Amino acid sequence: MRYIRYLKTPKTDGKKLITLITITSDLGDSFLADEVALAATVCSAEPHGDIYLRKSLKWTPGMRSLPITFDLTTSDVDWPIRMHVGPRNAGYSDHFEKHHDSGDLPSLISAWSDVVDPEKGIMEAHRRVERRFMPLSHRTLSVWEETGESIARHLWDAGIALTAYLDRTVALQAESIPLLEQVLGSATYKKLNVIELGSGCAIVGIGLAQTVPDCEAILTDLPEAEEIVNHNITAMNPAISSRATFQALDWEEPLPAKIRDRLFDMILVADCTYNPDSSPALVKTLSALVKRSPKAIIVVAMKVRHESESIFFDYMKDASLVIESHVVLPLPRNEEWSDASEHVDLYVFRDKGRAYRPETPLVWES
Repeated sequence: MRYIRYLKTPKTDGKKLITLITITSDLGDSFLADEVALAATVCSAEPHGDIYLRKSLKWTPGMRSLPITFDLTTSDVDWPIRMHVGPRNAGYSDHFEKHHDSGDLPSLISAWSDVVDPEKGIMEAHRRVERRFMPLSHRTLSVWEETGESIARHLWDAGIALTAYLDRTVALQAESIPLLEQVLGSATYKKLNVIELGSGCAIVGIGLAQTVPDCEAILTDLPEAEEIVNHNITAMNPAISSRATFQALDWEEPLPAKIRDRLFDMILVADCTYNPDSSPALVKTLSALVKRSPKAIIVVAMKVRHESESIFFDYMKDASLVIESHVVLPLPRNEEWSDASEHVDLYVFRDKGRAYRPETPLVWES
């Protein structure tokens, strides 16, 4: 997957609107090296509001950035406005599944700017960007990320892939993982208690709380992630009786009381194993959670970037946390692009002492 990013968020002098974008990988460590047709749109800040201006653009091989300028004097613009940049001939939401039987993720993630409103003194959009996804539930998933250099508060491939996979699992359209289906299915008769570690922007936990009714999701990360997570919680559209809350959690510290005293059914971990130096603290935290919730399953999504990440599995084995299932989630690439296909590995772990007994599959009602 590739991400459209604002290097400079939209800015106006009242007559022109200018911005600067790039297209990179999730970590921003490589640029798209192929040609792609884009469209930039200036529209009302209101959902489904008016479109004022629109133009076609082209990203070409060798580009590192692409400037965009709109002449605002050619259209009657009602402030506030926002800018959307995405693939040409695509909608304003990126679908988890372009074809409901394909399991495809979007190959290019589009970007919505924050508002520009000179009438209120907002001459330049805030340095954050909105991503909009359309799950099978048709409940738009809005996730904001920062535009700065802190990749800890960006969306990463494994988080998006896991969110889409959980969405398809609830819709009974994913490759079957019986233990995962059993835990998710339990939400048909009791509350589903979930905790996400290293949540970053919290797409996985929020996506689950928007998909599964009666889901309580605690989203955890270091304190500096609290602002962006709470912004996303405010923007979420939860399923009936579901909610999400943020809790600061440092893996190097003991579990805080609000987490220590809770029982969890599922522990979500996405894009958290890339730094092998953090694996001992991560596994220590996982072990502490499972000790208090021995029936909990751990769902780990990882896009392996270097061999040293394998140390995570050694620590998990030493902690008696065993792999119940493993599936490979292909990441999409445009057929015209030259980069190699990549994938995300999804693992379901359980405590070694937990006896798994298959139950009658539960059918989700629409």
